[in-house]
Amino acid sequence: MLKERKVLAMQSSKVQTGYFASDGSISPVFSFGRVPLVPSVLTGDGSHMNLWVSVLLHVAALVLTITANSIFFAKSGSTASHISIGWGVSSIAMFSLAVVGTVVSTALVRDAFSMPMLNTLIVGLFLGALIATAKIAYLNGVSSPSDSGEVVTFNLALFFQSFAIASIAANGACALSKKGGI
Repeated sequence: MLKERKVLAMQSSKVQTGYFASDGSISPVFSFGRVPLVPSVLTGDGSHMNLWVSVLLHVAALVLTITANSIFFAKSGSTASHISIGWGVSSIAMFSLAVVGTVVSTALVRDAFSMPMLNTLIVGLFLGALIATAKIAYLNGVSSPSDSGEVVTFNLALFFQSFAIASIAANGACALSKKGGI
């Protein structure tokens, strides 16, 4: 029994992650389920549904983050402090880099879990963006009415950023379990 588990663990640890398709190509992302995907932080167990839900969550969070900060920049003009502008720029830049980095690393890195420094950078960017968005949302929430466009949009951005980060964590755990890493 123990020997069978070791063999099974060795076989499952050789399951590749990354690349969108199990044959190593990127094009089957648009096969809509016809071609199985490899487990990754965007696909979880290789499901097309997981991939597209993750993509939609990240796109919604990115659009809301950019929109909220754009409203803030336009409304505040030259009256905003440099630190507020810095938090807004950091929010947009870090979330954009995290989303692009996740997509690129999933597409180009054969085994995403063998690159802990890259994963640390990407997760750090996601969490940094969440903190920057929360900070600028708080600053706007204190100085603006609660029903203003920027406050509402910042709150929606935080909501979708949280779910986007959760999808990365959940899909990553699922992909690791398929690989035999958990």
